[in-house]
Amino acid sequence: MCGIFGVFHFDPQRQVNGGDLRRMGAALHHRGPDDQGYFTDGNLGLGHKRLSIIDLSELGRQPMSSPGGNLSITYNGEIYNYLEEREQLERAGCAFRSRTDTEVLLALFERQGPACLTRLEGMFAFAVWDRQQRRLFLARDPFGIKPLYYRLDAKGLVFASEVKAILALDAAPACLDQAALAEYLTFQYTLGEETLFQGIRKLLPGHWLTVDQDGRTQVQRYWQPNFAKRDIAQEQAAGELLDLLRDSVRLQLRSDVPLGCHLSGGIDTAAITGLASQLVAGPVQTFTAGFAEGGIYDDTAFAGITAAQAGTRHAQVFPTAADFADSFERLIWFLDEPVAAPGVFPQYCVSRLASQRVKVVLGGQGADEIFGGYARYYLLYLEAALRQGINGPSTRLGLELADLLPNLEQLRNYRPLMASFWAEGLFGDPADRYLRLILRRAELQGLLAPDWQSGTTQAQLEERYRDLFNAPGEVELLDKVLHFELTAWLPALLQVEDRTSMAWSLESRVPFLSTRLADFAFSLPAAVKFSGGRLKYILRRAVEGLVPPQILQRRDKLGFPVPLSSWFAGPLRDWVHDLLLSRRSLERGLFRPEALRAALTQDSAFDRGLWGMLCLETWCRLFVDGKALPVMSPAPAMEGGAG
Repeated sequence: MCGIFGVFHFDPQRQVNGGDLRRMGAALHHRGPDDQGYFTDGNLGLGHKRLSIIDLSELGRQPMSSPGGNLSITYNGEIYNYLEEREQLERAGCAFRSRTDTEVLLALFERQGPACLTRLEGMFAFAVWDRQQRRLFLARDPFGIKPLYYRLDAKGLVFASEVKAILALDAAPACLDQAALAEYLTFQYTLGEETLFQGIRKLLPGHWLTVDQDGRTQVQRYWQPNFAKRDIAQEQAAGELLDLLRDSVRLQLRSDVPLGCHLSGGIDTAAITGLASQLVAGPVQTFTAGFAEGGIYDDTAFAGITAAQAGTRHAQVFPTAADFADSFERLIWFLDEPVAAPGVFPQYCVSRLASQRVKVVLGGQGADEIFGGYARYYLLYLEAALRQGINGPSTRLGLELADLLPNLEQLRNYRPLMASFWAEGLFGDPADRYLRLILRRAELQGLLAPDWQSGTTQAQLEERYRDLFNAPGEVELLDKVLHFELTAWLPALLQVEDRTSMAWSLESRVPFLSTRLADFAFSLPAAVKFSGGRLKYILRRAVEGLVPPQILQRRDKLGFPVPLSSWFAGPLRDWVHDLLLSRRSLERGLFRPEALRAALTQDSAFDRGLWGMLCLETWCRLFVDGKALPVMSPAPAMEGGAG
């Protein structure tokens, strides 16, 4: 796991300045504190900050060049099947100097070009410079586990693992993209390649990009989910799923440094931990976070059940309100962009805990998006099945109303979501109904002052959403939902996964996000994945006996809630007021004054409006206000400690 960056001037007489590359690298030191390297070829420069995981020797130093010197690569990630690919290359006569996956990737690219991407099982973002063709090639993994940003204009292209490195090149403040901000306030993420930084884009997951000396560019998608359905019995599906998941964990356990697992109180991390414990010698180290406020804010007891069954060496941390205040500015800096929910804070804290003991950690991210694990899926299907029973088929569901009834009692856990979903009636186009479930517009309505609002209308934003939701090729309703979430929602979650781990120089791996596993999951009909109306039914069936029954039978699992309501009303009240009511905040005029007053005087439970204002104000201070962008280290030690 590393940080990559580079500069490509289209003017062949304009040489890349080594000082520019070093400034970019300094902004990414947290991503690769073990080593650094630079490569220049006239108007092209590549840089690399290394976090050593595979082959810790100097032979793994990057940027790395091919034996003939024509190709040079800077690469971030892990190719988990590199040993299998290396063996095939050696049989074809290829010789290797190192034991790195980087050298295997470079050899594959030299022989196959972009076609090699479909052979890779892993997470990656990389750039390859072709000296002879004077062409730069960029690629990103199918799910967007690893980030890759770029700025392209008439003068050239600049790329990096994080936006802050691109900004560091010019030592200039960012400009806010108001259209992207409108998307963020509507969905709490952007739907496409745009970012909140004007002129800076992200290469989309499963895409590659080439740019030539004359500025000609080409962007192409090389992987997308295949929803063609299999006729398969549940028992067979469960068996195949477990085999695929076990193999994914096996491959992702490859490491030359200590390795552990994130462990929450849910099924996804429990399954990964259980499999890892079977596949390694000695106890696996596991890590979780909770809050002393207890109740829904503390899942450590359930995590402990899994840890006990798997025989792990378990550690936990209990962050405090003081930790939140001490960490918040740094957290926004590491994230690059504001994020949807405060669960990012405990994720940041547990990554710190893990980094003190291991260098690689496996987690459960992605299972909900490929197997259907969110409560909103059940509500959408229940309404669609009721409508079908009354009006006849309008959308292929793959399930009948009777299939959903066995788990109707789970609605007790969804009352706030139901109240919002059905507040204005029942039925309607499935795309419109699902939009109702994910919109954040009501929570953030009227947040911005008029001068900061874009000309993008709500109708235009919703049309962008519908284009993604109604993408051709998906037949069942669940497939449409999962395609949208895989394309738009999951990359936003993976941004958090990447930044909260890399802030502490920790590599995070996500075994559920294997293309083989995802293709298998998407091939399953809704009646298999969602049998009896039970969320992630087929995954539960597959890991019976591996995951403790108390975890399999849970109906109250939430995400990663944070007790911000009590903190903001108590120990952090002055901190919140000082941040949002400061002269700096008021003179910027980002928020409507009445919205500020309402957020700071409301006595109800924590709402996203206040969270959004805190994130945006801090983001503007760090990236927009005109000062040189700071280079930050992670937060001081958490007061909660580890047990």
